[in-house]
Amino acid sequence: MEILPGVFLTAVRTEKFKTGCCSLNLLRPMARAEAAANALIPSVLLRATARHPDIRSISAHLDELYGASLGSLVRKKGEVQTTGFFADFIEDRFAGAPVFRQTAEFLGEVLLDPALENGAFLPDTVSGERLNLENTIAARINDKRTWATSELLRVMCANEAYGVPRLGELEDVRALDEKSLYAHYRELLTHSQVEIFYMGSQSPDAAAEVFRDVLRDLPRGEITPCGTVVVPKADVVRSEERALDVTQGKLVLGFRTGCTLTDREFPALLMMNAIYGGGITSKLFMKVREELSLCYYAMSTLEKFKGVMLVSSGIDCAQRDVAQAEILRQLDAVRAGDISDYEFESARRYLRSSLSTGMDSPGRLDDFQMGQIIAGQPDTMQALSERIARVTKDDVAAAARRVSLDTVFFLKGVQA
Repeated sequence: MEILPGVFLTAVRTEKFKTGCCSLNLLRPMARAEAAANALIPSVLLRATARHPDIRSISAHLDELYGASLGSLVRKKGEVQTTGFFADFIEDRFAGAPVFRQTAEFLGEVLLDPALENGAFLPDTVSGERLNLENTIAARINDKRTWATSELLRVMCANEAYGVPRLGELEDVRALDEKSLYAHYRELLTHSQVEIFYMGSQSPDAAAEVFRDVLRDLPRGEITPCGTVVVPKADVVRSEERALDVTQGKLVLGFRTGCTLTDREFPALLMMNAIYGGGITSKLFMKVREELSLCYYAMSTLEKFKGVMLVSSGIDCAQRDVAQAEILRQLDAVRAGDISDYEFESARRYLRSSLSTGMDSPGRLDDFQMGQIIAGQPDTMQALSERIARVTKDDVAAAARRVSLDTVFFLKGVQA
C-alpha cells in the first residue's frame, strides 16, 4: 500500500517468530555518479543523530529497546541500487512494551534527524565511514574468486549500468566530503521511491499507521525513475585475461539468458541453472569437477533481474582450454535435453526446498520481496515453487537454448 507520496509498505502478518523485522529502502538508478554516495550515506547516518550524538548513545538506546538491532543495507537488484536500513526487534507481546513503534521511531530519527555541523554531516563521522568503505572496496581483490566475477561483469557490462559495482568505485568514495554527501542525502530523501518491508504480528493497517507517523516529515518531490535494461542475446563473444600472483586460475563465463524473473519462462530458467551448475547434483559439479577433475570448483548462478548467468570455476591454468570446452559442452547437453531423471528431480527438490526454507527466514523473505517489488512481479515464494513444480524437461532445454555466451574472463598466475 502507498502510505505517503512515493512511500510504499509491504506487510506480512505472522506470529510464528519471536522477533519482528523491517527494512526501509530508498530506490536509486544504478549509476557511477552516485553509487558510492548511496553506499556511504546509511553508515554515516548510523553513527550519530541529533538526539544520540555518538555510537555509545545509539547502542545504549538500542539496548533500551530490548536489544533491537539496526544496520545499514545496500543492495543491487539489476540496475537498481537500494540504500537504507534493516531492523529487527522483539515482538511487543514478549516485551510487554510497544517495541515495534519505538524501533520504527528510532529508524525515522536516524533517517531524518542526523547530527549536523555547519549545515552538513559531521566531518569526523564522514572521514571515518569513508575510510571503512574504502577498505571494504580495496579488500575485494583479496577474494580472487569474487574479484574475477566482478571483473568479468566490468567487461561484459562496460556500457551498461549493471557494470557499476554495488558499493561504487574507490576513487569516487575518496572524492566525497561532508558537504557533497549531505547534499546528495537531501536529494535521496526528496526524489527516491521508498519501499518498506515489515514482517511481524502487527496488522498491515497498524504497521502503516506507525510508518506514516514516523515518516511524516520526509520531504517529497518528483520521484527519480528506476529500471533495468535487459540485453536478450550476445552478439559477439568477448575475452579478457589478467595475471596476478595466484596458483589457481579463475575462469568465469558470462552468458545472456534472454529471460528475467518477469518472464513466463523464468521457472524453467531456474531449473536449467540448477541442473547445469546450481547445486551438488548439477552437471558442472558431478561431471566437470567430480568425474573429469577439471575444476577445483565449478558452479553457475543467475542474476534474475538482468538476464545474466555466470559460470565461475577454479582451475589449473594449464587446463584452461580443456575446462572451458567441457563447461560449454555440458550446457550443450542441457540444450539437447540430455537430462537424467535424477538430475531433473534433484534440481526441482533443491529449488523447492530452498524456497520452503526461505519462507521461514525473515531476512530472506525481505530480500526476495524487495526484488519482487523492484521487478513489479507479484509472485510469492509459494507461488514460484508451484510454478517450478510444473516445469518439464522440454521447458528446461528450451530455456538453455536461449542462453548465449557473451564474455570469458580468465585470471591466471603471473607465470602461466
